[in-house]
Amino acid sequence: MGIKVNDEISHNFHTRKGLRQGDPLSPILFNLVADMLAILVLRAKNSGQFRGLVLNLVDEGLPILQYADDTILSFEDDLQEATILKLVLVAFGKLSGLKINFHKSQLFCFGKAKDRSKEYAELFGCVEGSFPFRYLGISMQYRKLSNKHRSSIEERFQKKLSGWKGKLLSSWGRLVLINSVLSSLPIFMMYFFLIPKGV
Repeated sequence: MGIKVNDEISHNFHTRKGLRQGDPLSPILFNLVADMLAILVLRAKNSGQFRGLVLNLVDEGLPILQYADDTILSFEDDLQEATILKLVLVAFGKLSGLKINFHKSQLFCFGKAKDRSKEYAELFGCVEGSFPFRYLGISMQYRKLSNKHRSSIEERFQKKLSGWKGKLLSSWGRLVLINSVLSSLPIFMMYFFLIPKGV
């Protein structure tokens, strides 16, 4: 390698150490590699090897959702498609050097796929999860969420407010906390769901 500073390239040197956790370059490199996973999954989908979900909302279905290291992969109830997806994930591990930890992963089945959930769990080597589950702080469900599941907003308010009660804050301090913290909690949820009057 050589480093270019002010249009002058330094002497070449050999790189001997990799990145460690906490290194400022780690998130950028991780995102580049995670993009490779998305590309591999989309190529397999575009070649017709498997389909994503919500065909009525997204053209040709949605096979992958990613945010940093949180990833949701979705496919139709078809063991052959699941096997192809598993091969894509194994190929990704070989190409990138990153391995997906299937023991930390969860499998969610709904509809007719529930009958074959054990086969899917065995194929991927992960445990079966239950609905609703949380993804990026939002409850995910394959049917309409009840008010009980949406009340998590109120619970978050309670947690934030209970910490403020014992503190001596001026009215301006409370106003800043309300504007910066409390107003953003329901807005984030309202980007995704209509909030019913009960909540």
